[in-house]
Amino acid sequence: MRKLKTLVIISALSLSLNAADNTQKTMLGMEDGLNSIQKGFLYNSVELIKKGVEKIQESNKVYKDPKAVTAFLPENKKHMSNIAFRSAARIDVATSDLLEYLKAKEMNKAHESFSDILDACTACHSIVRSW
Repeated sequence: MRKLKTLVIISALSLSLNAADNTQKTMLGMEDGLNSIQKGFLYNSVELIKKGVEKIQESNKVYKDPKAVTAFLPENKKHMSNIAFRSAARIDVATSDLLEYLKAKEMNKAHESFSDILDACTACHSIVRSW
């Protein structure tokens, strides 16, 4: 019986650590994408911007599943998963818009879309981190 309890505790800790690790990897992907976009604007490199958008879109895929969003949130914030889910949807729209504005060579509007991405990130983080 004691071995079973130990196994259950170890399994629960492993799943918790795995979820934390996945969250960190996802956030690092988002951060890397944001950095690439910002550098692209600073150095007039459309390729850097596109690469950043691609990284953000790839990382943001995790948040399209409401259950995955709930799993990423801290225990005392799980009831707010809809806000995080909507933030992910806003990021999808803003990244798509950014790419369209790049194609049209409307850099000011593309940068506004970048700001929309940051606003969506901040909205979610303000809840998760109790800002």
